[in-house]
Amino acid sequence: MRLNWILVLLLVAAQGVLAAAPLTVLVGQQKPPYINTANISGYEVDLLAEVVSRMGYEPVFLFVPNARIKPLLLQGEGDIASLQPVTNGEADLFYSNPYIRYQNIAISLAKNQLAINQSSDLARYSVLAFQNARLVLGPDYTDMARISDDYRETVDQQAQLTMLLSQRVQVVVMDRNIFNYYRLQHDNAEDMAMHPLFNNTAYRAAFRDAKLQRAFDRALLSVMLDSWYQRLQRKYFGEENQSLQHRLLCTDS
Repeated sequence: MRLNWILVLLLVAAQGVLAAAPLTVLVGQQKPPYINTANISGYEVDLLAEVVSRMGYEPVFLFVPNARIKPLLLQGEGDIASLQPVTNGEADLFYSNPYIRYQNIAISLAKNQLAINQSSDLARYSVLAFQNARLVLGPDYTDMARISDDYRETVDQQAQLTMLLSQRVQVVVMDRNIFNYYRLQHDNAEDMAMHPLFNNTAYRAAFRDAKLQRAFDRALLSVMLDSWYQRLQRKYFGEENQSLQHRLLCTDS
């Protein structure tokens, strides 16, 4: 009987060792195809889940407004803060290599034949952009937003395309993958003109623990060198359009 109890205790201990410890990842709110809070999926969610799993942890996602992600990490409310700008710096935090990039573009109805070649040209039109666009799209865009008589920002990116198609605005500014996601939901979508005015924006993850940051970078490299990475992009975007591997391989951890 004593031997049986010893075996039971050993099995319980073994299960405890094999069970992955949870790691809380702070991510933004509903933003398909990157984040779908209804079923905890999307390109960014799946990517971070795979990286955390390859680190040896169980990913637990906490969905919060983007503005709250870094403050919550600093308060100890999570282990990983997603979507941090590459230029961001914080003495108490450690930053990963870039893991995701956004490709913001200006979009208009092709039939309107708008002349848009640089950010300043947008001041002539009614523009609806994503929230905080004026903070991340460069100084020329910031100046345009400041002087424009008809510039707005919204958290509802589905509404951006709806308002463009109904001609309540002349231009929307949003990520190309988000635009493509919502455009597929409109059977009668008109031809669009794409205006690639902006550089791609890469984002990193932030940590309070340097060891976790280094483990994240190692796991991220493993993911990006795996065919799984290309399949993930095709699943959510219909194409491979992230290409961050060269950045990762040339950056020290």
